[in-house]
Amino acid sequence: MEREHLREDRIHGNAMYPVSVYPDIQQLNGDSILDCHWHDEMEFTMVTQGAAVFQIDMNRVEVKAGEAVFIHRGEIHAGYLIGDEPCIFSSIVFHSDLLGSHTFDAVQEKFIGPILRKSIQLPYHITADEAWGSEVLAYLKRIFSDHASGTETCEISTKAYLYLMLARMFEQRKVLPPKGAVNGGTADKMERLKSVLSYIHKRYPEPLKLRDLAGEANMSEGHFCRFFKQLVQKSPVDYINYYRVQQACAQLENTDHKIVDIAMDVGFEHLSYFITTFKKHKNTTPSQYRKMFSKNVTLAPAAFTETQIV
Repeated sequence: MEREHLREDRIHGNAMYPVSVYPDIQQLNGDSILDCHWHDEMEFTMVTQGAAVFQIDMNRVEVKAGEAVFIHRGEIHAGYLIGDEPCIFSSIVFHSDLLGSHTFDAVQEKFIGPILRKSIQLPYHITADEAWGSEVLAYLKRIFSDHASGTETCEISTKAYLYLMLARMFEQRKVLPPKGAVNGGTADKMERLKSVLSYIHKRYPEPLKLRDLAGEANMSEGHFCRFFKQLVQKSPVDYINYYRVQQACAQLENTDHKIVDIAMDVGFEHLSYFITTFKKHKNTTPSQYRKMFSKNVTLAPAAFTETQIV
């Protein structure tokens, strides 16, 4: 399916321990900290400095330092910086297999199954304002701490903490309408967005016309522009340029290709427009950006994507 081009290709952990922890990710350039993507795993992300807004399917969640978000499996999500202070965050991404039992039991039937089927919705925003949230945040901090120090019992404690976190969050669940019930067309909207983003990610080096993107979503151009801006927080043109700049950054960091060739390779027809657009998103020119890496200057990635989209 076309949407598979938006799905990340990174394997989180391994078959014995399907968990990956990403500590202290820092964003210094531009306003995007997490590119649009989705995966089959669940995810907790905690902001430890600064603030960010996370777009999770149709939900917009503003998160400040000391708070976290939970992302269900299969949900398209992205993150954007709030304010001028750099945002630092840590994430744990884990497959539901970690929470499985040898046999189908009450835990699978009553709790894990409904979460995976999305018949219930756990809270997206986790704060210390209520006791359950404070407890979940404490467990999340312990997971990051145990992984950072490499404790001998890290695997079993992480599994235990995840069970406890989901148990507390399950108490705050919302029951969702059955599949096929009227729910405002949310699922259909997200599938349309996945299809459009996949189309962009696959064809970004080519000329992209608004009418083709709108056609991919089966919408009029005006309706599509409003729909896209609402969910992605960028206009279609801004997002295409942003994504092209992201691809250019990878070439500037890892190749010695001429800047004009990189510009053409990622879809810009004019070098001057590429430089202007690059500076808008990165607050520096392509040549200056390349020099930072040639001098081995440590720089955070332009946006944490967990993977490169294929």
